[in-house]
Amino acid sequence: MTASDDAAAREPPNRRTLLRQTGSGADAGVLTPIASPNDGSEFLARKIDGRGYGLFVPGGVSSDEPTDRRPLVVMLHGCRQTPAQFAEETGMNAVAEEEGFLVAYPKQSILANPRRCWNWFDDDHTSRGRGELADVVAVVDAVRDDYPVDEERIYVTGLSAGGAMAAHAIAAYPDRFAAAGVHAGLAYGAASSALTALSRMRRGGADPERQGREAYEAMGDRARRIPTIVVHGTADDTVAVENGRQASAQALRASNLAYRHDRGAADGRLANERPADDFVDAAPAVVEKGEFGAYGYTRREFRDSTGNVIVEEWLVDGMGHAWAGGRPGDYTAPDAIDASRLTWGFFETHTRSEPGSGRDEGSRRNDSRASTEADGTSWLSVPDFSR
Repeated sequence: MTASDDAAAREPPNRRTLLRQTGSGADAGVLTPIASPNDGSEFLARKIDGRGYGLFVPGGVSSDEPTDRRPLVVMLHGCRQTPAQFAEETGMNAVAEEEGFLVAYPKQSILANPRRCWNWFDDDHTSRGRGELADVVAVVDAVRDDYPVDEERIYVTGLSAGGAMAAHAIAAYPDRFAAAGVHAGLAYGAASSALTALSRMRRGGADPERQGREAYEAMGDRARRIPTIVVHGTADDTVAVENGRQASAQALRASNLAYRHDRGAADGRLANERPADDFVDAAPAVVEKGEFGAYGYTRREFRDSTGNVIVEEWLVDGMGHAWAGGRPGDYTAPDAIDASRLTWGFFETHTRSEPGSGRDEGSRRNDSRASTEADGTSWLSVPDFSR
């Protein structure tokens, strides 16, 4: 990735999500919205055990109200990005303000990776209790200690290297994260070195069956279905689209194995004795093709036997290496589907203990349409923040 850190400075100063930073040092001070739908919101720059992170707190959330527990979304930026740039370009804080959830943006250090990429290909950073993933969980714990976080509704997503890291995070910590998002990223265990990482990025080639089993084994006794939403551009020449397809297949395979494990443990039978129709269907329950803005898309949903969507995949026709939707920037496609809203829409239907027990998918989409169709826009559209 080649995004520069001054990208936000080139943006026109007429949107509610523009940010300014006050304080001293790269990780100090307060990132404050110049304007916000609710003046009580804050974007804070914090640090825990040397790991810097941005934290968006929507209006109305207070540490003085411990019973008003809110969801937390962890956003892992791509290479050469900063938390402020990632927040600005994705527009996730605006979604969080409307929906009332917190957002944490862990920051990768240039000392850990010259391009600020998360080291998603290194076992020392992708295993439970080790390296960068342990730091990400430390950020979650720090936010939980200071704000009323609903531990059943903690989610992780990311772009590119951050997306690959999110796939590892939910496998290493299925007891902490309820669902994951992989945006222009790669499957769990797709590579084991910097050299193989470059090869996988360009051509794909990870075995989703093997990667799914490895993700399942990484979960250990904590194994459970891992709801995952995948978004990828078909013209991505940095991380080939085959990686997106493989991330979907890997999450599906891991979820099937975990479901067998869970059901087998419940009635004393071995996992391989469970009937196949109890598992998440390997064939998509929904295949939808459509167009939005400048791009077409294909959406596939994989559901379990009770109808819960466990894996959702959006392939955006002709989109390159970018976050779909968002604001104009180095790694966004503003005229595509709004991935920030789609990601939150998927997340809110899942809790950690019971995938699919959150807000009803059909109700969520119906409510979204009802709130936008009056002005003739689609439920996938980016709202007008200039008003």
